[in-house]
Amino acid sequence: MQYFIHFESIEENIKEQRSFQNKKGHHWPYLTIEEYKKLPEEKRRICGDLRKQDSGSAELTLREERALTGLYEYRPKKRWSEKTIGYIPVTPEGDPDGRVCCVRILGRSMLKTILLPLLFLCLVAGIVLGILWYLNEEDVPGLDESQIAYHVEGMVNNDPSQIMLPGISQITAQSGETHVEHVLFNPEGNPCYFKFHLIRDDTGEELYTSGLVEPGNAVMEFDLTEPLEAGSYDVTVQVETHPVDDPEGEMNQGAVKTTLVVE
Repeated sequence: MQYFIHFESIEENIKEQRSFQNKKGHHWPYLTIEEYKKLPEEKRRICGDLRKQDSGSAELTLREERALTGLYEYRPKKRWSEKTIGYIPVTPEGDPDGRVCCVRILGRSMLKTILLPLLFLCLVAGIVLGILWYLNEEDVPGLDESQIAYHVEGMVNNDPSQIMLPGISQITAQSGETHVEHVLFNPEGNPCYFKFHLIRDDTGEELYTSGLVEPGNAVMEFDLTEPLEAGSYDVTVQVETHPVDDPEGEMNQGAVKTTLVVE
């Protein structure tokens, strides 16, 4: 079926002449969506779709003077990335009554055309950042492998500009043994990793050194460098701190005095 542009009977509906240029460079005049809606219902029947790219159809065409383009079969549901630009009033070839119908002009919706790739890029970026974050978490050098999540009611740092140090009660060990069961923890909300050093006050000997302990985690047990004889030893737990976003950087250190009791 071949259609010819027909504006004669609807000129009162046209406020301003507009045109749509297809890839062949021809300008096709059209009605806006608002102008189309003002047409009588019988003239708002859609007989085909016009896109920038010629459909290549020889059976469904639109002609104006010397210009000819193939139309697409009309489908009420547009492609996701398309929008309706306007409508061209036409009459079918060989119609003795000159009945008017319309060709719908479809163009690309720039918002959707940009939005889809943008959403895709955001998704990919999110996945990549998530993987990098995970790998970074896994690759932090010096993390203590024995640490586990640990929560103490009321021991949460709500001021990230400060470092909260926990109190350390008496530590108990067994004579002749190196294994010690005692909690050394880094309170939730701290802006840094903790690294614990257990040092004898009388000799300066370092009895234990932890790996990096994350905020909200704790070392529940550890081994001394050597077994001790029964007795009471004054010790200091020195707390070395490193920013969570820069584990190799350094922050203020802390020290907690306590007693190591060997039974």
